[in-house]
Amino acid sequence: MKISVVIATYNYGRFIEEAVDSVLAQDWPAGDLELIVVDDGSTDDTRERLTRYGRALKYIHQENSGQAAAFNAGFGAATGEIVCLLDADDAWKPSKLRLTAGAFAEAADVGMVQHFMMDVAPDGSAMRQRLDKRKDYYVLDDLLSGEASFTGTSGLAFRRSALDRVLPVPPELFYCADEYLYTTVLFHARVRSINEVLGYKKIHGANWFAGTINDTRRLGNYIKVKTVIIGEIEKRLVAAGRDASAGVLPLRLELARTKALYYSRIGEKRRALDVIRDEVLPAKASRRRWFIAATLSIGVVSPALYARLYAFYARSRS
Repeated sequence: MKISVVIATYNYGRFIEEAVDSVLAQDWPAGDLELIVVDDGSTDDTRERLTRYGRALKYIHQENSGQAAAFNAGFGAATGEIVCLLDADDAWKPSKLRLTAGAFAEAADVGMVQHFMMDVAPDGSAMRQRLDKRKDYYVLDDLLSGEASFTGTSGLAFRRSALDRVLPVPPELFYCADEYLYTTVLFHARVRSINEVLGYKKIHGANWFAGTINDTRRLGNYIKVKTVIIGEIEKRLVAAGRDASAGVLPLRLELARTKALYYSRIGEKRRALDVIRDEVLPAKASRRRWFIAATLSIGVVSPALYARLYAFYARSRS
């Protein structure tokens, strides 16, 4: 079985060699491994660092166009029956590909396999986190009920036949392209979860999600991409004869939370309160929605206080 690995990178020269080395160190036959690095217009020394690998990888350079464009370029070049994604600042354990291939072999209707990634500091030291056990298999109803959880880019692998049914990734997704993939693939196949840590995810200031809750620009960008993803899911629900409005409720609730924080941070507190009233607290709101509304109201009054409370909650879960 041939496996393709796609690494999309932008100005991550300082990390890229560790990512590539972790792929080439896999306990998987080299003849059945294809490594593709898509350089999304880097201006650092990424190209020079990759030169030493020669034919061990295929290097694709394009103008800076965002994650979706880089993914689409990598998928277009990939020829494997399985396609794995790896962020340029992350790395895998040597058993990653072997265990992933084994999970796909368990059932023909598995379209995606995911596993845990351990958060690490830039120096490689482990960070505190809690990894809640997932169901072995997820289906579409798990997503629609808000009961499915997913790993980010570096923990995702796709069966080519399932991947082709959701491509291309919408070009508007300059990031969060992984979220589009793992949500839409469930319309066509099951997702298999390996409840093991098979890689390491670096947490640093250059990550798109690092410090998002405290960054107005990132909050605004997240609203844009989340709106695109929800729209794509709604289209698929309609095509499947499902209730689109009910199907995206968990996702719309998350979007509403982000919008309220964003409007508060740019000084539009009235608009933030309108989002809480209209999108978080519909008729017969659940206790959870009332709790979210109450905490978001704190965020409207003091975004800094909300950020501290959010950080405390995250640490307590770890």
